[in-house]
Amino acid sequence: MASKTWSSRDRVRAALSHERPDRVPFNFWMDRRLMARYAARYGEYFRITHFGADVLESFPGWMWPAGPTIERDGTVWHVAPLVQSLAEVLDLPVPDPTDDAVYDPIRADRARFPDVAIFVDVVGPLTILHGMRLYQNLFLDIYDSPEVLEQIIRRWASIYAALVERLVRLDIDAIYLMDDIAGRDGLMLSREHIRQTVFACFAEPIAIAHAAGLPVLFHSDGDLTAILDDLVELGFDAVNPLEPPLNDLDAFRARYRGQLAVYGGLDTYGVIPNGTPADVRRHVLRTFETLGPSGGLILSTHDIPIHTPEANIEAMVETIRQECRYQHT
Repeated sequence: MASKTWSSRDRVRAALSHERPDRVPFNFWMDRRLMARYAARYGEYFRITHFGADVLESFPGWMWPAGPTIERDGTVWHVAPLVQSLAEVLDLPVPDPTDDAVYDPIRADRARFPDVAIFVDVVGPLTILHGMRLYQNLFLDIYDSPEVLEQIIRRWASIYAALVERLVRLDIDAIYLMDDIAGRDGLMLSREHIRQTVFACFAEPIAIAHAAGLPVLFHSDGDLTAILDDLVELGFDAVNPLEPPLNDLDAFRARYRGQLAVYGGLDTYGVIPNGTPADVRRHVLRTFETLGPSGGLILSTHDIPIHTPEANIEAMVETIRQECRYQHT
């Protein structure tokens, strides 16, 4: 019997279903300045065209209002609030999910890469509110103006639902909901406040995606240990990036194997930027052995630092493609 020929889409769909493809699928992110350096050399889509990555993250073509920003150290930082009170957010314009042009970038990405898995990235309410109020004001708003916040979230939840209703009609592979709710030391807000804001916006989109047969991923940086049970309860299918050493990968596998897939798992704090290529190879294999024996793993990184040697990046990709393979009888 001839062996199956696996496309990137096949690999990713198998991984998100906790099945085993030919090899573990992968993607990676870098410091934006490092990304620009590689893009200048190999083209905008170098992760796919040069390195053979299996995932393309695509974004709706819409913008939310935000205050002024500056670019520093490869990152765009919000430096001043757009409005002086949370109540003023209610008067700001919001994107129109019924505008068909919102979906043009996703259609263009699919036409460009028909065999690559597309995740559509949808930024969550805390990130958007940060652009309008800044976190230091927003965290006070949560306590000082809970009724106003509830009104905002209720309005925005309908916008997210309308967006996802249209996204699931496109030729995509997953909905990727994103909001940074944690840092190095754990959650930045209480679980209850996260439920009242982030998850209140995401509950209906998850149901819509699942009704259409699409998996839903959740992204937050930091230590997510305290919120993982909630992700399972809400119906998320995978988590990103689950960064070591902030998260215990062995403990995660023991508790959530078969419940939550991982899109991530690689260490951009220590081994990948600062180890040798041999160290990187061992780390990649160890992560694969820990999280991926029965599927449920898409290897990826958070932002690989700008000082990372190119040999380490090459070692990471080569190890994934050549050695993180599944045996099929």
